[in-house]
Amino acid sequence: MAKNGTDLQPDPVTMVAYQRAIAEYADGLKGYAARLLGDSIAAEDVAQDAFLALYRHLSQVPTSAFRPWLYRVARNLCLDQLRRRKFKMSLFRDLQRDDDQPFTAEDRETAPPDQIAETREANEAIEKAIGELPQRFREAFLLCEVEGMSYEDAAAVMGCPVKTVSTRLFRARQRFKSLVSRLIKV
Repeated sequence: MAKNGTDLQPDPVTMVAYQRAIAEYADGLKGYAARLLGDSIAAEDVAQDAFLALYRHLSQVPTSAFRPWLYRVARNLCLDQLRRRKFKMSLFRDLQRDDDQPFTAEDRETAPPDQIAETREANEAIEKAIGELPQRFREAFLLCEVEGMSYEDAAAVMGCPVKTVSTRLFRARQRFKSLVSRLIKV
């Protein structure tokens, strides 16, 4: 995009990198936003808006920084939505996602029903535990543990020092372990 206000098509190499970013990061970005917002439909909008923002700023964002930049934009969009609905009650929870079904149809025919139920229970407990983490700990946990980001990239997304990410992640892991053990009765 030209700085003089005229819209120019980004160079082909940048467009290839942009398309690759969509292919590689779209699902992770939607999952991250869904867990922050507790709403998979709103998460799709957030991911789409983040990619649109990246497209608008292609000339300003180095391709090596696409991932942390996208997550930073998605985080800010999620926080905006959470602030707007702070005093509103959420009427609908996430619709059942495909990844909530750990077994394929074939597995369900061969796996014992108690194993399927236990796996489903564990997945629900994990999602509930993630949802119960305080916002600042949940962010660090999702970025590092779920999305596999480095502490440095997570710090760039969260806009805080790496040490803060490390501390929040440590505390998130402690609380997560406690919450999951409470939710899954062994």
